Amino acid sequence: MFQLSKGNKKAFALLYERYFDKLVWYANDYVHDMTKAEDIVQDVFMKLIASPEKFDETKTFSTWIYTVTANRAKNILRHEKTRLHHVQKHKEHQTLGTSKLHHNLDTKHLHQQLQTVYNSLSDKEKTMYALRFEQQLSIKEIALHMNIPEGSVKSGIFYLLKKYTTIQNYFTHEN
Repeated sequence: MFQLSKGNKKAFALLYERYFDKLVWYANDYVHDMTKAEDIVQDVFMKLIASPEKFDETKTFSTWIYTVTANRAKNILRHEKTRLHHVQKHKEHQTLGTSKLHHNLDTKHLHQQLQTVYNSLSDKEKTMYALRFEQQLSIKEIALHMNIPEGSVKSGIFYLLKKYTTIQNYFTHEN
């Protein structure tokens, strides 16, 4: 390393030849991908040649280079984990957005279907609908209000609900 810091290219070649393969296998233990491991070791040696003064002279070279390689591999794993986390969050956000869009479209379509059925009702059916579902009157109260028998109210509500049930069947079969 002393020779390398003086610009001795043969010193670098010797270190590279002596440690490259060993470090690749060492890095592969972390990343489980030989190509990534080679890239990590290449990066370590590029930094070594660019800044030989970063070598800690209180340590042996082999201990130092293995530590640098391990740290680089751990950083790569950490960055990949973070990137995957962000990708997953982005996918969840897109899925949620798509779900909301489909929900909004379904809701809009449902309102249109409900309005279509309501518009097709007779005046008597609209009155019965308003009294039962908007004002929440009982069958007896509706019968008194409309001046018709309770049985007629019950059957009227039954057929009224049957018209609206066709919308429910449409939406449950569509999904």
